[in-house]
Amino acid sequence: MISQNEAATTTTARVARWSAHHRWIVLVATFLVLAASVFASATLEVALQDTEGDIGESAEAHSVLAAKFPRGGESGEQLLISHTELSVMDADYQAVAEQVFEDLLALPQIKSVSSVYETPAPGHVSADGHVLRTDVVIDRQVPVDGHRADAIIAAVAGAREANSDAGYSIAIVGNLTTNREVNEITNEDFGQIMIVSLGLGLIIMLLAFRAVIAALIPLALAVGAITIANGLAAVISQSYALNDQYSEMILLLGLAVGIDYSLFIVSRYRKEREAGKDKYAAIVAANNTTGRAVFFAGVTVLVSLAGLTLTNHPIFVSLAMGAMLVVFVTIIGSVTFLPAVLAVIGDGVNRLRVPFLDRLVGNGIWGAVTDRVMARPAIFASVALVGLIALAIPAFAINLGFPTGSKSLHNAVTAKTALVLLEQHFTAGFTDPTLVVVSADDVTTPAVQDAVAGFIARLETQPDRYFGPFEGTPNPAGDTLLIRVPMSGDLKVAAAGVEALREEILPAAFGSTGARALVGGSTASTMDFKAFVYSKAPIVFAFVLGVAFLLLLWMFRSIVIPIKSIILNMLSVAAAYGVLVMVFQWGWGISLLDSESSGVILAWLPLFLFTILFGLSMDYHMLLLNRVKEAYDLTGKNDESVAIGIRLTAGQITSAATIMVGVFSAFALARDVGLQQFGVGLGVSVLIDATVIRSVLLPATMKLLGDWNWYLPSWLEWLPRVSMAEPEPEAP
Repeated sequence: MISQNEAATTTTARVARWSAHHRWIVLVATFLVLAASVFASATLEVALQDTEGDIGESAEAHSVLAAKFPRGGESGEQLLISHTELSVMDADYQAVAEQVFEDLLALPQIKSVSSVYETPAPGHVSADGHVLRTDVVIDRQVPVDGHRADAIIAAVAGAREANSDAGYSIAIVGNLTTNREVNEITNEDFGQIMIVSLGLGLIIMLLAFRAVIAALIPLALAVGAITIANGLAAVISQSYALNDQYSEMILLLGLAVGIDYSLFIVSRYRKEREAGKDKYAAIVAANNTTGRAVFFAGVTVLVSLAGLTLTNHPIFVSLAMGAMLVVFVTIIGSVTFLPAVLAVIGDGVNRLRVPFLDRLVGNGIWGAVTDRVMARPAIFASVALVGLIALAIPAFAINLGFPTGSKSLHNAVTAKTALVLLEQHFTAGFTDPTLVVVSADDVTTPAVQDAVAGFIARLETQPDRYFGPFEGTPNPAGDTLLIRVPMSGDLKVAAAGVEALREEILPAAFGSTGARALVGGSTASTMDFKAFVYSKAPIVFAFVLGVAFLLLLWMFRSIVIPIKSIILNMLSVAAAYGVLVMVFQWGWGISLLDSESSGVILAWLPLFLFTILFGLSMDYHMLLLNRVKEAYDLTGKNDESVAIGIRLTAGQITSAATIMVGVFSAFALARDVGLQQFGVGLGVSVLIDATVIRSVLLPATMKLLGDWNWYLPSWLEWLPRVSMAEPEPEAP
């Protein structure tokens, strides 16, 4: 029998009521889904994308290479040995170098190691004579135990340790060994991020709830959502390959929204119990109000992430899919698993209290801030607005791309030592040259060969951009020629070099031969991907902002609230972009992260950050405005409703924001430049949104606009009425 004050008026409340009354069914079903997810993760190998995200001409060049040249052949690495005093030709230096060569050649996967001592060649000894560059060719077809790079990295590390006291620096760099080392470090960081995030979450939950049981519930939902999402991702990957960073998105958003959403609902449940409602009525009331806000906030995050699929790019679609999976699971868990757990433990949610924490927490500071802001809204709004605009201005100087060279690596990566030596004494272009792919019926004809010779001669006239020797390799069929063109490590110079190749040098060399020449490689890929992002950004922005506007319009029946919310959220996103530019592009304070300024922001990051940040920033707006609208529906007084809403949500939002900032900061401290940019961008935006936006700009603008906040044009009166206030129980 349902009591009068247990009546459910919204879908979230009705689902929560059913879950509470059928709690054991829900919990058993949850356990079975978890078990199936663990089984799927353990038994299914996640199919990962083999694309590097290429688009445009570079994608076509790499496609031709994949089709025309046998896969699994050879790859090259660069071994660098240096000494501050000894010359490469000194006997002691030669003995050390040849011992390293011998150790490497003893490995079955090493096909050859060039030796300047056996075959002198230009470009292998630095101008000062102290640095030796050696080409190491790896055979990718020879079977080996474990990962092909592990033994190579171990051999070089052993040589480095054995000779470091003698003043030698020994390191190897190349796609195979460097990627392996970066992946190993990233995996180590992920384990630490998980531990730090869960530990921080538990501490903040204890401060928020002052009870151990209540603090553990949000962590359980977050870990469960991450586990289920990973299982679903493993299944989905069998039909649609995922990007290798999908798990990072699941972990990051799973910890953030999983803890936040359950924090909001459990807090509201406890308040309803304190107000005298029975267990089931409190569950229904919490989901009829806060649960509904969580649902809309989650849907907004899903919609924002769905905007990325409009790019139709496998990387964006894959990352969005991973993030959407964990958010979707969290939303479902919030209205099913949480009510079932609360129905089982009831007032046990307050067990294992930590009494002394009562003196450490409180909402008084936010009440005082709100009072001052509401007393002088124009002044506070103006100051806050000027500050955010100042932070956002550097965003206009953003330089999208992919970091290259030594600055793309964290100091913990030993390959960085080799890259630094290459950049200082040779060129980093040796490790990842630009690829020119020439296709013709027969690339061995005199006409094509003469064109190739002329092309190379033209390159040799620009040593500031292109570095020889330029290697040309025909495929077995003789219809495709690959020319490797090492280029300057300077991003601007390399980009100008690729542009010159495409627009001037290649057309002049091959235009009359009938051969087709394409430019690929990392620099070309970066340029093509950057152009792609700029072309798709307006579409994604328009979709996300448009759908968010409609959701807010429907939820609050106001045309002012969605416009203002979008503007405020865009301010926090723009400020985050500005901070990213200052830190990672200009290098302000980047030494604190033990990294260097690469001069670029990852090309995929701003678009992906926008969708996540816009969705997450709506969480606080939904929760706060939900409480404000509740009060306004009951009192009709705007100023009083704003004060009530902020006072009742201050503690929850502060705790939730602290958790998010903590999780994102853990990513910022990772030893990967991409993760650092991601963590800093997310952390700064959430921090700004939960403090400046929520405590200053939002209440100030609510005060200034007064009843206009709730203005709805007469021609929109047909919209469904969604009351935020819990209805009074009907008379018997």
